[in-house]
Amino acid sequence: MTVRTEEATSSVNPVTEQSTATGVIDVSIVIVSYNTRDVTLACLRSIRDRAEGCTYEVIVVDNNSPDGSAEAIAAEFPEVTLFANKDNKGFAAANNQGLAVAKGQYLLLLNPDTEVYPDTLVKTLRFAESHPEVGVVGVRSFGDDGEQQSTLFRTKRVLDVFVNAFVPNRFMRKSRVLGRSRYIGIDLDAEHDVEIVAGCFMFVPREAFERVGGMDEQFFMYGEEAEWCHRFRTHGWKVRYYPGAKILHYGGVSTDRSQTQMNLAMAKSNLLLIQKTQGRFGAYLANLFMLIRDLPRAAAWLVCKPFAGDASTGVMHSLKRAAGRFRLHLSGLLRTDWST
Repeated sequence: MTVRTEEATSSVNPVTEQSTATGVIDVSIVIVSYNTRDVTLACLRSIRDRAEGCTYEVIVVDNNSPDGSAEAIAAEFPEVTLFANKDNKGFAAANNQGLAVAKGQYLLLLNPDTEVYPDTLVKTLRFAESHPEVGVVGVRSFGDDGEQQSTLFRTKRVLDVFVNAFVPNRFMRKSRVLGRSRYIGIDLDAEHDVEIVAGCFMFVPREAFERVGGMDEQFFMYGEEAEWCHRFRTHGWKVRYYPGAKILHYGGVSTDRSQTQMNLAMAKSNLLLIQKTQGRFGAYLANLFMLIRDLPRAAAWLVCKPFAGDASTGVMHSLKRAAGRFRLHLSGLLRTDWST
């Protein structure tokens, strides 16, 4: 077992005997965990039991999980390279930790709340090898209910923020026009060049990674995969959806216990992303639209708060989160830079 803290370093242990024998690792799989012990273990078991037809190594970066994730991984998977961080560095920085020591010809960022199928890795590898123009490959993602998830996105424009702020999701997700940012109506049985694939599965050739660099660590959580895909495309690489491979993705496991913090992190990341892709004025307008959206909900929270108790209902939770976002967006009226 290779266990690393922020002070200790040692060599990477490849997982397979084949990779050790040939000296070649096809795929380095980087998994960032935070408070996801059980699903992370299930993810690692799926890789160990089902990854066939290619050589690989697994690198897990644990962001100081309080649920014993690092200890459980070390006990069951001595072949995995484990970073046991002393604090939560965030998703982008933790992925960069793993990428910095990865030895594979291809790099896979894989969420801990996923499981691979027997042909997931080898099919994606062969696809990437035959399409050298592609810098990021995304695959089909299914929930545990069997439904295919939405994992394709366009870079968010200010107009998209306006639509998201004032059009209910139940309408937006049924309209090709209003649902532009989510590729509503796209044929998910066909390959497509897209702007963004979800961060639950991002398969990247080493050559592309070395030219583009790692994830932007100004993003603590959310938005980093969108910015990364944007950077790959500006460097001339394609971002492609490949429906020939699939994963199981549970989704949202590590954030279920901290919905308020997650909501604020998402709002900040959206504004930082818009600033990086469309400039500070675009971010200012987007913040203004978000402020107007949350104003009536924040007012409703002020009225309801004395009677809300522990805010245990879904409606009260929604109003409380909106009030938190409203304070953020109100301060944003005097803010010119979301990167600080």
